[in-house]
Amino acid sequence: MEEILGAREVEREIMAAKIAKRTANFANKVIQEINISETEIDTPISFEEAKILGRVYFSKTIFNEDVIFRSAIVNHTFYLGESTIKGNLECQKIKVREGLNLVGARIKKNADLEEAVIKGFLGMNKVEVMGKINLKKAAILDLEDPTGIIEGDVYLQKADVRDINMEGAIIEGSLDMQGITIFGSLNMTNTKIDNILLLKGSIIRGDLKIDGLEYKERIA
Repeated sequence: MEEILGAREVEREIMAAKIAKRTANFANKVIQEINISETEIDTPISFEEAKILGRVYFSKTIFNEDVIFRSAIVNHTFYLGESTIKGNLECQKIKVREGLNLVGARIKKNADLEEAVIKGFLGMNKVEVMGKINLKKAAILDLEDPTGIIEGDVYLQKADVRDINMEGAIIEGSLDMQGITIFGSLNMTNTKIDNILLLKGSIIRGDLKIDGLEYKERIA
């Protein structure tokens, strides 16, 4: 039977990585749950291809290096609200069962969610991303639960970012970019939004690519 890591094992590996000045490595591991808040992690941390059975919860955490969840599977919610990432957030091909929430996070480099599959919603209200948000070919899908359907919405209200790439993304809910400031480019080539595109108060200073963009209704 495959070993399932608990909270104590996760904390022990992070401490060992700090002492050895190496990456805290949880690649390909099975983890019960991650719940770390209001702390500082000095080394890169990798959950590449890991399987997390419960939730991932990092609240007001400071990451001084890269945070890697490439190809990971999260069977519950993923929360990084109000955290600071001084490196890159690498979530390419991640699969999240019940929503990914980055509200109020500050990312000094890039947030890469290319080909991510997220059921529920993607919350990025009030994020600050000094590099690029990459949502190329990402899928934000509706989630059916016992109380009803949680629509696959993407929230980017009042976010400050350099560039956003949504080329080929699928959003089964609405895309809310009200009050966003994009200092560089926005690529929505072949983006498909099943419901409403909200742009009221948005500022896009660079190039806007919208060839093949589909949406039900726009509120500008």
